[in-house]
Amino acid sequence: MNTFYIVRHGQTEWNTLGKTQGHGDSPLTDLGELQAENLAKALEKYPIDYIYCSDLGRAVQTAEIVSKKMNKDFTTTNLLREMGFGIWEGRPLSEIEYTYPETFRTWRNEPEKVEIPEGEKLLDIYKRQKKLIENINENYDGKHILLISHSVTVRVMLLDFLGSPIKNLYRIKQDNTAINIVECREYGPVVIKINDTAHLNINGSLNKPQAKSALE
Repeated sequence: MNTFYIVRHGQTEWNTLGKTQGHGDSPLTDLGELQAENLAKALEKYPIDYIYCSDLGRAVQTAEIVSKKMNKDFTTTNLLREMGFGIWEGRPLSEIEYTYPETFRTWRNEPEKVEIPEGEKLLDIYKRQKKLIENINENYDGKHILLISHSVTVRVMLLDFLGSPIKNLYRIKQDNTAINIVECREYGPVVIKINDTAHLNINGSLNKPQAKSALE
């Protein structure tokens, strides 16, 4: 049975501006790079065998920092991508809430039902991450696998491991580079850690609040 170490990428420029990212992208900030470096240090105590990351730039940047520290290669996959937010991408929360009030209200209250123009549904993310986990569990056994992904994708993944419906998306918090650990056992997955950010307080706080955003 495998053990998964699931993390979100470091802080990005759009994170600080409260802009919606989705499949859009922005680079890590200086703080985001420091977060990734501290993440790498925190992960050194775990026997990581393989590293997978989303193919979006911010996740790849994070993976590059972590993999260099661990002296391991990483594999990119679109199965770890963030939810595509369509025409919302690149827009701040206030603008989305004002321009698309009904859709935004659905996203806030019934996220599993939201249909954003040109975007994905939460169910798409559920199916995507589930396919990845199943593929890994079919190909490996007893391995320690690091997954570097995004806010919504990580939360959906954790809800699936917990056997909780995706409508509970907002009941799980995910900070930048937070560590989540899940052990797959004979009787099912066991969540060991959720949103652990202790590594961001090693040399002063590296977990600075970012601009308010309901999205990633």
